[in-house]
Amino acid sequence: MKKLLVLFLFCLSPASLLAAEPKTGVDYDLISPAPPPGTDNEVEVLEFFMYTCPHCKNLDPEVQAWLKKQPENVKFQHMPAMFGGAANLHAKAYFALEVMDEEKRLHELFFKAIHDEKRRLRTQKDIEEFLGENNVDLNKFRAALNSFTVQTKANRAAALMRRYGIRSVPAIVVDGRYRIKNTPTVLETTDVLIEKTIADRKQ
Repeated sequence: MKKLLVLFLFCLSPASLLAAEPKTGVDYDLISPAPPPGTDNEVEVLEFFMYTCPHCKNLDPEVQAWLKKQPENVKFQHMPAMFGGAANLHAKAYFALEVMDEEKRLHELFFKAIHDEKRRLRTQKDIEEFLGENNVDLNKFRAALNSFTVQTKANRAAALMRRYGIRSVPAIVVDGRYRIKNTPTVLETTDVLIEKTIADRKQ
């Protein structure tokens, strides 16, 4: 009997309870106005981040592990935050690397350069030096950085931040209707809201 009680209490740990039933205003906020409901089972998940944010760096390995477990219908995208200054430069650098199909290879290295190696990377020259050390074609990077495609991506990021009320990072948005708070169970809450999104569409 005692073993069954211990097992029951283990199953009802705070993390398990939160993952099972996240609460509006505590674990996430509703985005208003909500977008029209989707008609299929694809769910967009955006993670707003900044390379200078230590919380974003700490969350990133968990996000990478979480991504490996997600089904194909979950459409995840890193979304660099446009808070001005170096944040905007880093965002455009990320988008330029995305155009070059280099962002996945360099994403973790960018975090490490700033937080572990204490490199500021606050100017294009600093960023190019870092990228050159990591075998990035700088001519292609400069062309991408100054391209219409990257400017369009940056404009979209800024617009989404306003639309979703992003004032701090990391911040995860599910289906354009749930803005998840940065708690220890942020990814568990994300899983629950993905399931809720799909279930609501079937009603």
